[in-house]
Amino acid sequence: MGRIIFREDNMIARLLKPEESWRWNQVMAAAFEWDFDLEKARAEAAREKTEEELREQARNRCFGALSDDGKILYGCVNSREYTCRFDGGAYKLGGIGGVSTLPPYRHNGAIRASLSASLRDMYENGFTFSYLFPFSTRYYRKFGYEAAAEAREWTLQLSALSPKDVGGTIEQIFPGGDFSPLLEIHKACFADCNMSVVRDRYDADLEKANLMNEQRYIYVWRNNVGVPRGLMITHKKETPEGTILDCSHNFGAGNGNDFLFCDMEALSALLFFAKSAFSSDYDKIRFMTRREADLSVLIGDNNESTCRMFWNGMLRVVNVRRVLENCNCRGTGCVRIAVEDTILPENCGTWKLTFAPGQVNFVEKTEEQPDVSLTINAFSALICGARDVHSLAWIPDAVVHNAAAPFAGVFYAKPCFMLDLF
Repeated sequence: MGRIIFREDNMIARLLKPEESWRWNQVMAAAFEWDFDLEKARAEAAREKTEEELREQARNRCFGALSDDGKILYGCVNSREYTCRFDGGAYKLGGIGGVSTLPPYRHNGAIRASLSASLRDMYENGFTFSYLFPFSTRYYRKFGYEAAAEAREWTLQLSALSPKDVGGTIEQIFPGGDFSPLLEIHKACFADCNMSVVRDRYDADLEKANLMNEQRYIYVWRNNVGVPRGLMITHKKETPEGTILDCSHNFGAGNGNDFLFCDMEALSALLFFAKSAFSSDYDKIRFMTRREADLSVLIGDNNESTCRMFWNGMLRVVNVRRVLENCNCRGTGCVRIAVEDTILPENCGTWKLTFAPGQVNFVEKTEEQPDVSLTINAFSALICGARDVHSLAWIPDAVVHNAAAPFAGVFYAKPCFMLDLF
């Protein structure tokens, strides 16, 4: 049946077996009002899988909350294994998706049981982080997640742009073409970015998509020595504000478009191409960037270009000790951090972090007075660089006991972003 990880009242939560996939697909279909063919789903669950399919299957672990007799699957949570970057290292991350409950059983704790079981499983299997895209930020804060990956969505009037022609070449990639330049650009753009996923392909679904029927188009810019440094994946979007060359990529957008540039030269090249090739048919271009890219200096004299800030998902630290042992610190010092985690008690307590240049972080539990007390939510955002030392004064649940502690050596802004949508 599978090991029971969580039990409450007449409910159990456990890892669902691959051959039970039809059950969780049925719950998701009912919850999200998707099409569903029960017989087809049963046959797919029972079908013998190829080696590649088995590897993909192993990356997905679905936890369900069931009636005590196992007959009713109330709700479920899927966790997909990724490798993410953090302060120069690579770590296991659980990407949470498919959070769903059958309508008659909502508000009875099914998701709390399933998600708690999933986080317990992550901790026991060497995961360091978890990430999700929430329907409600407030709801997922109850499970230790915090808003992260600050994103900016730029909508720029093409007529107001005056990008520099930096040379290089633009190539268009059609279905069946070589997608490897996209992966090369992705690796270069996110090499130093916390929470970014380490990919072995740019996007397997993109390679299989019927892009022409979807009216999506891929462009790659190579610099003057032939190195790919920028990409655009576009789609036409008609809006009351005009025709938009839409390159936006976020969970709410519901598409896999993109706009990536490795440096200012690549950004100039992409905008120059967009204006020269599309300005007669499009009014604006829309794309997303990380918070570090401030493009306000590129906007000309007009009132129609806009920038919308939003949080592209929520992160959570799964293993506090591992994160503290491997985080990059600045200068020399010692900080005592009290962490409260209502789901993973191993993370609770006061952690003493001692750091110095060229030295491995020394981390131990202590009974000493903490310098700061944090929920796992606040700790996660601070240690990953989505917040910094200045945020301590504005985090409701953060309590500073020793203002003289060298917090700036541990909690400072870092590139932190999740591009993958799961």
